[in-house]
Amino acid sequence: MFAKSYKITEPKRFEIFVEDIRNDHVLVRPEYLAVCKADIRYYLGNRSLRILKRKFPMSLIHEATGVVVRDKSGKFKNGQRIVLLPCRKSDCDGTKCEVCVRNNPRLLDNYCPESKFCSSNYDGFSKELIDLEHEYMIPIPDEIGPEAVFSELISVGCCAMRRAGFTEGENVKSVTVWGDGIMGYIISLVAKYGFGCEVNIVGLNKEKLDMFDFANVYYSNDIDALPRMSVAIEAVGGNASGIAANQAIDKLYSGGKLILSGVANENVPLNTRMVLEHGISIRGTTRSVRCDFEKAVELLTIPEFREHILRLMLSVNDVTNIRDYYAIFEKESKSTALGKNIMKISF
Repeated sequence: MFAKSYKITEPKRFEIFVEDIRNDHVLVRPEYLAVCKADIRYYLGNRSLRILKRKFPMSLIHEATGVVVRDKSGKFKNGQRIVLLPCRKSDCDGTKCEVCVRNNPRLLDNYCPESKFCSSNYDGFSKELIDLEHEYMIPIPDEIGPEAVFSELISVGCCAMRRAGFTEGENVKSVTVWGDGIMGYIISLVAKYGFGCEVNIVGLNKEKLDMFDFANVYYSNDIDALPRMSVAIEAVGGNASGIAANQAIDKLYSGGKLILSGVANENVPLNTRMVLEHGISIRGTTRSVRCDFEKAVELLTIPEFREHILRLMLSVNDVTNIRDYYAIFEKESKSTALGKNIMKISF
Protein backbone atom coordinates (compact mmCIF):
# COMPACT_ATOMS: atom_id res chain seq x y z
CA MET A 1 0.00 0.00 0.00
CA PHE A 2 1.42 3.37 -1.03
CA ALA A 3 0.85 6.68 0.78
CA LYS A 4 2.13 10.26 0.52
CA SER A 5 4.12 12.16 3.12
CA TYR A 6 5.59 15.64 3.45
CA LYS A 7 9.29 15.67 4.35
CA ILE A 8 11.68 18.50 5.00
CA THR A 9 14.79 18.05 2.86
CA GLU A 10 16.53 21.32 3.68
CA PRO A 11 15.55 24.50 5.56
CA LYS A 12 12.32 25.96 4.16
CA ARG A 13 11.98 23.15 1.64
CA PHE A 14 9.35 20.41 1.83
CA GLU A 15 8.98 17.64 -0.73
CA ILE A 16 6.30 15.02 -1.34
CA PHE A 17 7.45 11.44 -0.84
CA VAL A 18 5.54 8.27 -1.71
CA GLU A 19 6.17 5.39 0.68
CA ASP A 20 5.13 1.77 0.95
CA ILE A 21 2.97 1.43 4.07
CA ARG A 22 2.61 -1.97 5.71
CA ASN A 23 -0.57 -2.78 7.59
CA ASP A 24 0.88 -5.05 10.26
CA HIS A 25 -0.75 -3.17 13.15
CA VAL A 26 -3.33 -0.35 13.01
CA LEU A 27 -3.72 1.74 9.88
CA VAL A 28 -4.18 5.36 10.98
CA ARG A 29 -4.94 8.55 9.06
CA PRO A 30 -3.48 11.64 10.81
CA GLU A 31 -6.08 14.40 11.08
CA TYR A 32 -5.23 17.38 13.32
CA LEU A 33 -1.59 18.47 13.54
CA ALA A 34 0.15 21.23 15.52
CA VAL A 35 3.59 22.71 14.83
CA CYS A 36 6.11 22.70 17.69
CA LYS A 37 9.01 25.10 18.21
CA ALA A 38 11.33 22.16 17.54
CA ASP A 39 9.68 21.77 14.11
CA ILE A 40 10.22 25.48 13.49
CA ARG A 41 13.92 25.14 14.31
CA TYR A 42 14.25 22.50 11.58
CA TYR A 43 12.15 24.58 9.18
CA LEU A 44 14.28 27.70 9.69
CA GLY A 45 17.56 25.76 9.84
CA ASN A 46 18.29 26.87 13.39
CA ARG A 47 20.37 23.79 14.14
CA SER A 48 23.96 23.04 13.23
CA LEU A 49 24.58 21.96 9.63
CA ARG A 50 25.99 18.66 10.91
CA ILE A 51 22.73 17.86 12.74
CA LEU A 52 20.53 18.96 9.83
CA LYS A 53 22.40 16.76 7.36
CA ARG A 54 21.91 13.80 9.68
CA LYS A 55 18.17 14.46 10.18
CA PHE A 56 17.00 15.31 6.65
CA PRO A 57 14.88 14.13 4.90
CA MET A 58 12.33 13.72 7.70
CA SER A 59 8.59 14.11 8.23
CA LEU A 60 7.95 16.72 10.90
CA ILE A 61 5.17 17.04 13.55
CA HIS A 62 4.87 15.12 16.81
CA GLU A 63 1.65 16.77 18.08
CA ALA A 64 -1.20 14.98 16.35
CA THR A 65 -4.50 13.17 16.48
CA GLY A 66 -5.78 10.73 13.93
CA VAL A 67 -8.56 8.41 12.81
CA VAL A 68 -8.37 4.62 12.70
CA VAL A 69 -8.76 3.35 9.13
CA ARG A 70 -8.40 -0.35 9.88
CA ASP A 71 -7.44 -2.45 12.89
CA LYS A 72 -7.25 -6.16 12.06
CA SER A 73 -7.33 -7.05 15.76
CA GLY A 74 -10.66 -5.27 16.30
CA LYS A 75 -9.38 -3.48 19.41
CA PHE A 76 -10.09 -0.12 17.75
CA LYS A 77 -13.11 0.57 15.58
CA ASN A 78 -12.85 2.00 12.09
CA GLY A 79 -13.33 5.77 12.33
CA GLN A 80 -12.31 5.93 16.00
CA ARG A 81 -10.47 9.12 16.94
CA ILE A 82 -7.13 8.71 18.68
CA VAL A 83 -4.20 10.68 20.06
CA LEU A 84 -0.89 9.67 18.45
CA LEU A 85 2.06 9.08 20.79
CA PRO A 86 5.47 10.17 19.43
CA CYS A 87 7.89 8.34 21.77
CA ARG A 88 9.02 4.99 20.35
CA LYS A 89 10.37 2.38 22.76
CA SER A 90 13.74 0.87 21.97
CA ASP A 91 14.25 -2.78 21.17
CA CYS A 92 16.81 -2.87 23.97
CA ASP A 93 16.44 -5.76 26.42
CA GLY A 94 17.93 -3.73 29.28
CA THR A 95 21.39 -5.30 29.05
CA LYS A 96 23.15 -2.84 26.72
CA CYS A 97 23.56 -0.03 29.28
CA GLU A 98 25.26 -0.15 32.67
CA VAL A 99 22.21 1.59 34.13
CA CYS A 100 18.80 0.99 32.53
CA VAL A 101 16.34 3.86 33.01
CA ARG A 102 13.29 2.17 31.48
CA ASN A 103 12.06 0.82 34.83
CA ASN A 104 12.76 4.04 36.73
CA PRO A 105 9.29 5.60 37.31
CA ARG A 106 10.75 9.11 37.09
CA LEU A 107 12.44 8.49 33.74
CA LEU A 108 10.94 5.56 31.76
CA ASP A 109 11.41 5.09 27.99
CA ASN A 110 11.61 8.80 27.25
CA TYR A 111 15.12 8.94 28.72
CA CYS A 112 16.37 5.67 27.24
CA PRO A 113 19.20 6.56 24.80
CA GLU A 114 17.94 3.87 22.44
CA SER A 115 14.39 5.28 22.20
CA LYS A 116 13.16 7.23 19.18
CA PHE A 117 11.02 10.35 19.02
CA CYS A 118 8.88 11.42 16.07
CA SER A 119 10.12 14.49 14.16
CA SER A 120 13.45 14.33 15.99
CA ASN A 121 15.27 11.09 15.20
CA TYR A 122 12.28 9.30 13.67
CA ASP A 123 9.67 10.29 11.07
CA GLY A 124 6.85 12.47 12.39
CA PHE A 125 3.13 12.46 11.57
CA SER A 126 3.01 14.51 8.34
CA LYS A 127 1.82 11.47 6.46
CA GLU A 128 -1.27 10.31 4.59
CA LEU A 129 -1.30 6.96 6.44
CA ILE A 130 0.69 5.41 9.29
CA ASP A 131 0.98 1.81 10.45
CA LEU A 132 0.94 2.19 14.23
CA GLU A 133 1.17 -0.25 17.13
CA HIS A 134 -1.66 -0.19 19.70
CA GLU A 135 0.60 1.11 22.48
CA TYR A 136 1.22 4.34 20.54
CA MET A 137 -2.39 5.50 20.46
CA ILE A 138 -5.02 6.51 23.02
CA PRO A 139 -8.77 6.78 22.30
CA ILE A 140 -10.28 10.29 22.43
CA PRO A 141 -13.52 10.54 24.46
CA ASP A 142 -16.51 11.88 22.54
CA GLU A 143 -16.70 15.14 24.51
CA ILE A 144 -13.21 16.18 23.35
CA GLY A 145 -12.91 17.86 19.95
CA PRO A 146 -9.94 19.05 17.86
CA GLU A 147 -8.37 20.46 21.05
CA ALA A 148 -7.13 16.89 21.67
CA VAL A 149 -4.19 17.89 19.45
CA PHE A 150 -2.79 19.67 22.55
CA SER A 151 -2.52 16.31 24.34
CA GLU A 152 1.20 16.09 23.62
CA LEU A 153 1.94 19.44 25.22
CA ILE A 154 -0.34 18.62 28.14
CA SER A 155 1.49 15.31 28.57
CA VAL A 156 4.78 17.23 28.76
CA GLY A 157 3.24 19.27 31.59
CA CYS A 158 2.21 16.02 33.30
CA CYS A 159 5.77 14.75 32.88
CA ALA A 160 7.14 17.93 34.51
CA MET A 161 4.87 17.41 37.52
CA ARG A 162 5.88 13.75 37.66
CA ARG A 163 9.56 14.74 37.61
CA ALA A 164 8.81 17.16 40.45
CA GLY A 165 7.54 14.25 42.53
CA PHE A 166 3.83 15.10 42.56
CA THR A 167 2.81 11.59 41.51
CA GLU A 168 4.66 10.18 44.50
CA GLY A 169 2.24 11.63 47.05
CA GLU A 170 4.40 14.55 48.15
CA ASN A 171 2.36 16.99 50.22
CA VAL A 172 3.04 20.14 48.19
CA LYS A 173 0.11 22.53 47.78
CA SER A 174 1.61 25.16 45.50
CA VAL A 175 3.95 25.46 42.54
CA THR A 176 5.54 28.48 40.87
CA VAL A 177 6.04 28.47 37.10
CA TRP A 178 8.38 30.80 35.21
CA GLY A 179 7.29 31.46 31.62
CA ASP A 180 4.24 33.14 30.08
CA GLY A 181 4.38 31.11 26.85
CA ILE A 182 2.33 28.11 25.85
CA MET A 183 4.38 25.64 27.89
CA GLY A 184 4.15 27.74 31.04
CA TYR A 185 0.41 28.12 30.47
CA ILE A 186 -0.14 24.39 30.09
CA ILE A 187 2.10 23.36 33.00
CA SER A 188 0.19 25.84 35.18
CA LEU A 189 -3.14 24.34 34.08
CA VAL A 190 -1.90 20.81 34.79
CA ALA A 191 -0.69 21.86 38.25
CA LYS A 192 -4.05 23.43 39.10
CA TYR A 193 -6.55 21.00 37.59
CA GLY A 194 -4.46 17.84 37.69
CA PHE A 195 -2.89 18.16 41.11
CA GLY A 196 -4.99 20.76 42.93
CA CYS A 197 -2.09 23.18 43.39
CA GLU A 198 -2.23 26.90 43.96
CA VAL A 199 -0.26 28.27 41.01
CA ASN A 200 2.00 31.32 40.82
CA ILE A 201 3.05 32.38 37.33
CA VAL A 202 6.03 34.62 36.60
CA GLY A 203 6.33 36.33 33.21
CA LEU A 204 6.85 39.57 31.31
CA ASN A 205 4.11 39.93 28.68
CA LYS A 206 0.94 41.51 30.08
CA GLU A 207 -1.29 40.35 27.21
CA LYS A 208 -0.20 36.75 27.74
CA LEU A 209 -0.31 36.95 31.52
CA ASP A 210 -3.92 38.15 31.32
CA MET A 211 -4.77 34.65 30.07
CA PHE A 212 -3.52 33.15 33.34
CA ASP A 213 -6.71 34.13 35.15
CA PHE A 214 -6.59 30.89 37.14
CA ALA A 215 -3.21 31.73 38.74
CA ASN A 216 -1.49 34.37 40.86
CA VAL A 217 0.44 36.59 38.42
CA TYR A 218 3.86 38.13 39.08
CA TYR A 219 6.12 40.09 36.73
CA SER A 220 9.68 38.82 36.40
CA ASN A 221 11.14 42.33 36.54
CA ASP A 222 9.50 42.88 39.95
CA ILE A 223 9.25 39.70 41.99
CA ASP A 224 9.77 41.11 45.48
CA ALA A 225 6.16 40.22 46.33
CA LEU A 226 6.57 36.64 45.07
CA PRO A 227 6.38 34.24 48.04
CA ARG A 228 9.07 31.65 48.70
CA MET A 229 8.32 28.17 47.44
CA SER A 230 9.18 24.48 47.62
CA VAL A 231 8.80 23.70 43.91
CA ALA A 232 9.63 25.91 40.92
CA ILE A 233 9.33 25.02 37.24
CA GLU A 234 11.25 26.95 34.59
CA ALA A 235 9.39 26.99 31.26
CA VAL A 236 10.96 30.07 29.66
CA GLY A 237 13.43 28.53 27.23
CA GLY A 238 16.03 30.39 25.18
CA ASN A 239 18.87 32.28 26.80
CA ALA A 240 16.46 33.88 29.27
CA SER A 241 15.99 30.47 30.89
CA GLY A 242 19.13 31.14 32.94
CA ILE A 243 17.65 34.36 34.34
CA ALA A 244 14.43 32.55 35.24
CA ALA A 245 16.27 29.63 36.85
CA ASN A 246 18.37 31.96 38.99
CA GLN A 247 15.29 33.88 40.12
CA ALA A 248 13.74 30.56 41.13
CA ILE A 249 16.89 29.53 43.00
CA ASP A 250 16.74 32.77 44.98
CA LYS A 251 13.10 32.15 45.94
CA LEU A 252 13.24 28.44 46.79
CA TYR A 253 13.18 27.21 50.36
CA SER A 254 16.10 25.13 51.53
CA GLY A 255 15.65 21.64 50.13
CA GLY A 256 13.40 22.93 47.34
CA LYS A 257 13.19 21.59 43.80
CA LEU A 258 13.83 23.35 40.51
CA ILE A 259 12.48 21.63 37.39
CA LEU A 260 14.02 22.82 34.12
CA SER A 261 11.77 22.38 31.08
CA GLY A 262 12.81 25.22 28.74
CA VAL A 263 15.40 24.59 26.01
CA ALA A 264 18.24 27.13 26.00
CA ASN A 265 20.06 27.87 22.75
CA GLU A 266 23.41 28.21 24.55
CA ASN A 267 24.86 27.29 27.93
CA VAL A 268 23.43 29.53 30.64
CA PRO A 269 24.99 30.42 34.02
CA LEU A 270 23.41 29.15 37.25
CA ASN A 271 23.96 30.44 40.78
CA THR A 272 25.54 27.24 42.08
CA ARG A 273 26.51 28.91 45.37
CA MET A 274 22.85 29.29 46.32
CA VAL A 275 22.08 25.79 45.04
CA LEU A 276 24.71 24.41 47.40
CA GLU A 277 23.87 26.63 50.37
CA HIS A 278 20.17 25.73 50.26
CA GLY A 279 20.46 22.10 49.13
CA ILE A 280 18.30 22.70 46.06
CA SER A 281 17.60 19.77 43.76
CA ILE A 282 17.60 20.43 40.01
CA ARG A 283 15.89 18.06 37.58
CA GLY A 284 15.43 18.28 33.84
CA THR A 285 12.28 17.26 32.03
CA THR A 286 11.34 16.93 28.41
CA ARG A 287 8.77 15.15 26.30
CA SER A 288 6.61 12.41 27.85
CA VAL A 289 5.51 8.77 27.78
CA ARG A 290 2.21 6.89 27.69
CA CYS A 291 1.24 7.40 31.34
CA ASP A 292 1.58 11.17 30.83
CA PHE A 293 -0.65 11.03 27.74
CA GLU A 294 -3.26 9.05 29.66
CA LYS A 295 -3.28 11.77 32.31
CA ALA A 296 -3.48 14.45 29.59
CA VAL A 297 -6.56 12.91 27.97
CA GLU A 298 -8.16 12.50 31.39
CA LEU A 299 -7.58 16.21 32.10
CA LEU A 300 -9.22 17.18 28.81
CA THR A 301 -12.47 15.63 30.04
CA ILE A 302 -12.62 18.30 32.79
CA PRO A 303 -14.78 21.13 31.33
CA GLU A 304 -12.87 23.99 33.01
CA PHE A 305 -9.52 22.59 31.91
CA ARG A 306 -10.74 22.03 28.36
CA GLU A 307 -12.15 25.57 28.22
CA HIS A 308 -8.71 27.00 29.01
CA ILE A 309 -7.04 24.78 26.40
CA LEU A 310 -9.53 25.93 23.75
CA ARG A 311 -8.16 29.46 24.18
CA LEU A 312 -4.93 28.23 22.60
CA MET A 313 -6.60 27.39 19.27
CA LEU A 314 -5.87 30.51 17.22
CA SER A 315 -7.28 28.93 14.05
CA VAL A 316 -8.03 25.60 12.40
CA ASN A 317 -6.78 25.44 8.82
CA ASP A 318 -7.63 22.94 6.09
CA VAL A 319 -4.37 21.67 4.61
CA THR A 320 -4.98 19.84 1.35
CA ASN A 321 -1.68 20.38 -0.43
CA ILE A 322 1.96 21.20 0.19
CA ARG A 323 1.36 24.94 -0.36
CA ASP A 324 -1.10 24.98 2.52
CA TYR A 325 1.46 23.09 4.60
CA TYR A 326 4.13 25.69 3.85
CA ALA A 327 1.70 28.47 4.76
CA ILE A 328 1.12 27.11 8.28
CA PHE A 329 4.85 26.77 8.93
CA GLU A 330 5.39 30.34 7.75
CA LYS A 331 2.57 31.60 9.96
CA GLU A 332 3.80 29.69 13.01
CA SER A 333 7.42 30.74 12.49
CA LYS A 334 6.36 34.40 12.75
CA SER A 335 3.67 34.08 15.42
CA THR A 336 4.23 35.58 18.88
CA ALA A 337 0.70 34.85 20.12
CA LEU A 338 -0.08 32.50 23.00
CA GLY A 339 -1.57 29.64 21.02
CA LYS A 340 -1.25 27.70 17.78
CA ASN A 341 -2.65 27.64 14.26
CA ILE A 342 -3.84 24.06 13.91
CA MET A 343 -3.80 22.01 10.70
CA LYS A 344 -6.63 19.73 9.64
CA ILE A 345 -4.71 17.72 7.09
CA SER A 346 -6.11 15.87 4.08
CA PHE A 347 -3.78 14.53 1.40
